[in-house]
Amino acid sequence: MLRWMTKILDRLGSPELDWIQVEVTSRCNAACSYCPQPLLYKKEHMPLELFKNLIPFLGYTNLVYLQGWGEPLLNPDLFAMIRLCKEKGKRVGFTTNGMLLNKKTVLKLVDLETDIISVSLAGITPETHNRIRKGTDFTKVIENLELLQRIKLQKRTPFPDLHFAYLMLVSNLHELKGAVEMCKRLGAKQIVCSNLTFIIDEALCPEAFFVREEERKRFTSVLDEIAEEARRENLLFAFPNPVPQKQPANCSENICSSCVVSVTGEVSPCVFTSPTLLQADSLTRCKPLSHIYQNIFVPCYPLSFGNITNESLTGIWNKKKYQRFRKIHDPDATIPDTGRMSLPQSCASCYKKEA
Repeated sequence: MLRWMTKILDRLGSPELDWIQVEVTSRCNAACSYCPQPLLYKKEHMPLELFKNLIPFLGYTNLVYLQGWGEPLLNPDLFAMIRLCKEKGKRVGFTTNGMLLNKKTVLKLVDLETDIISVSLAGITPETHNRIRKGTDFTKVIENLELLQRIKLQKRTPFPDLHFAYLMLVSNLHELKGAVEMCKRLGAKQIVCSNLTFIIDEALCPEAFFVREEERKRFTSVLDEIAEEARRENLLFAFPNPVPQKQPANCSENICSSCVVSVTGEVSPCVFTSPTLLQADSLTRCKPLSHIYQNIFVPCYPLSFGNITNESLTGIWNKKKYQRFRKIHDPDATIPDTGRMSLPQSCASCYKKEA
């Protein structure tokens, strides 16, 4: 009886979240030049039974986003996961490289009334996109999105909304303006831009605006111009702050109102603190990945507050150490000048808090 009551109270006390991000796989069919995924120690799918552990705790969550460090469409249980979320009345979305959006897959996603499909881009020409997002084919991706558009028209449905996720680099910024026109042509609703803030290779430093002072003015000017054009076309155009803040700012990952569940069920504040970010060392053991922060390689230490395999999401969210962590990042709290010193090491060496 007590166990039953505990379960009921857990569900009633589910956290009110803007979204839960679930890493349904850490496998990928691409090898993007900037992504740590090829280095990961473990590459696996989240089992459907593990995913089901989340379902009772989605009551007050607005969006379930099925994406982490892999390609979601590789998980054969993805459609079942979407169906479970939709049956709970939740909005569902995921980010994809677009290579697996064939007719059979698109029809399933449309019939399930998937709310959002965000397609990753790193340019609007094959030459630029394919160079950066190795293992993908820009022409094929666009063909797949044209197929999606046709099927939506045939079925007279607005589902799914198409978004573009554009990674901005020094070498592809000149193509970003053309993404607005491509949005219109393919029926996309928004472009969400990101900066290269997780740098795993020194060779990538020249591509990042955050580490090139001389690029920031050009960055700001170009983005302001594109934002104005997007407004005229009634498109949402979102982009990060081009200039890092000198004092700790609110983390751009919305970690006080969301969480990430890794492919193995670990609950973390964001994908950059996920235990998935481990790589094999020479002894075939795993160790934290390293990334570059302020011109120095620093370890990316995992940060997990519990695992849904043996704990409820409510219980994990309400743990005192998780509450303390969120309080540090609370945008309504007063952060002293020494606030950065109280941040966990994973956060102290992350550009996301400066965006």
